Amino acid sequence: MPSKIIYNCEVINAGYYVTSADLLGETGEQLTESHLRFEVNGHKIGIKSLLKVGRKIHIEFEETRALSLLNFDVKKFVNEFYYPQVNLKVCNQNTVQYEVIFKDDDYLADFDTNIFQRDTGRISYYQYQTGSKDEARPLVVFLHGSGERGFKNQMPLLGNDVPKTIHDYISKHENSVLLVPQATWAPELNGWFRPEIRKTLLSLIKSKIQSDNIDSKRIYLVGLSNGGAATWHFAEHHSDLFSAIVPCCGYIYNEDKSFVGAAGEGRYMHPRMAEAKALKETPIWAFHSHDDHTVNVQGTLEATEMVKKCGNQNVNVTIYDDGKVTPNPHGCWEPAFDTPTLLPWLFSQRKS
Repeated sequence: MPSKIIYNCEVINAGYYVTSADLLGETGEQLTESHLRFEVNGHKIGIKSLLKVGRKIHIEFEETRALSLLNFDVKKFVNEFYYPQVNLKVCNQNTVQYEVIFKDDDYLADFDTNIFQRDTGRISYYQYQTGSKDEARPLVVFLHGSGERGFKNQMPLLGNDVPKTIHDYISKHENSVLLVPQATWAPELNGWFRPEIRKTLLSLIKSKIQSDNIDSKRIYLVGLSNGGAATWHFAEHHSDLFSAIVPCCGYIYNEDKSFVGAAGEGRYMHPRMAEAKALKETPIWAFHSHDDHTVNVQGTLEATEMVKKCGNQNVNVTIYDDGKVTPNPHGCWEPAFDTPTLLPWLFSQRKS
């Protein structure tokens, strides 16, 4: 029988999940998939595959929300960490005892965790880099959505696999710096819309440009949902800073405008001509789902159309058909960052 079970945790498209398990100890040659039953709250967990290697049995699980390590608090509109209580039952064994270990995704160890403060604004941030400061390197800034707000809890690295996808790409293809800042939680659902947080983030980016020898011609901004709207906002107000942007399910946010629609019913903001003109030189690849009920697709369609009318010829727009993005149509960033040409396009953009 197993003396130890290691549950392997991995960041995937849907978030942070237990994806597999390793059974260690006197597992026995007689144990097969039919002898093992994994449960969470009495519900059986499906097994995709089972592989025996010496005294270890490696088991791959089917993807299920029961194995998620994140629990979404609807009232706070934020993800919270949660270890699923997985139980193993072995056929014909009345008592099974073993030590349990949850092993974090290896990619998390590649990030340094720090805190940056400007006046009353304080944000934690996570940084991964390849190459050396001896050469000027590009910078990618990733802005998370409302669900990943918090302070020094790694949530922006866990809520979805966008940072992991960028991490994996630059580890193989680019000497680069990946900066993942985190907006603190507040009772109001505003995330990156809080002025003190935006000022702190801008100061952090400028600080990194100096301290990490960033190539000022290759600074990229990527964001989703609340971070997607913030991506439009920062690019509009600091078009001299960013070399290209990738806003997912966003709209051009500014505080002196009113929302169209109600919260939770696909609200967004109409773009203005002055905002679009500020973006006429910025390369853009925007993504959205047509059936997104959290942020209306018009937020992306109207913004990109107006920017094009202002003369921007480097605007790509990907709109996913109804039913394409499941189970949550808001999560267009999942297929977006599975697009094999996206990151090569992003890193190819340079200011003249």
